[in-house]
Amino acid sequence: MKRIPNWLKIVLAAFGVLFVLGAVFGEAPAPKPVAAAAPASAPASATPPPTSTTPSPTPTPVAVTHTVGTVTDGATVVVNGSDGTTKTVHVLGVVAPLAGTGCYATESLGWAATTLSGKAVTLGAETAQGIAVTLADGRDYAALAIQLGYLKYAANATLPALAAAETAAKQATTGLWGPPCNGTIDAPAPAPAPVPTTAAPPVAPPAPATKAAPKPPPVVRTTEEAPPAPEPDHSAYYANCSAAKAAGAAPLYRGEPGYRSALDRDGDGVACER
Repeated sequence: MKRIPNWLKIVLAAFGVLFVLGAVFGEAPAPKPVAAAAPASAPASATPPPTSTTPSPTPTPVAVTHTVGTVTDGATVVVNGSDGTTKTVHVLGVVAPLAGTGCYATESLGWAATTLSGKAVTLGAETAQGIAVTLADGRDYAALAIQLGYLKYAANATLPALAAAETAAKQATTGLWGPPCNGTIDAPAPAPAPVPTTAAPPVAPPAPATKAAPKPPPVVRTTEEAPPAPEPDHSAYYANCSAAKAAGAAPLYRGEPGYRSALDRDGDGVACER
């Protein structure tokens, strides 16, 4: 009978010990799986082309244009947008006379309506104090209205250009800065002071008409002897009968002032007969 080698005995003893330990403490841990080898990379020709990820362009929004529809007062308007919207706009930086009661309210509203009604305007950014309004010709509506004296500058706007325009209007007493408003737009125009009337002087009663002196009887000449002609009175002199009539002295009788024989053509003692 062959003898078992010692090394085999040692191996069998070790397996026996492991068997006993496995029975006591449980199953032996399973061996970790071996990671599978990565497959060989495919050839470059088989790689699919990269997919394009460029985003599509965003459409540009259409600009909205505005047209003034209604003018409430010089500082408040209603505009209609090209997108169908309607908006009430308070013009930035200005104060208008009180509608109906403020001094220069009628003139301010009339000018604003003529300047804005039905006209295209450009609106600025909306702020707590209002919106800047630019006319189609590029002029700032608020600056133009203040310069011409139709609106006042709103001090809380802190816009130096509008403040300078109001200073110029004050110095020139333009529009509401002249009489009768003198810069006051929150009250009616003061009533003009009454013009004192002077009493007409009393009319003197007409002088009573004086009765004309009776004409002296005509002088009757006799063929026997004619009375000597009296000396003419030189206290009155009439160049002709027209002058005597113009002076209201005609007819002139012999012996009266202004009588001359040269004016008595028929020699009957009465000159410049009517």
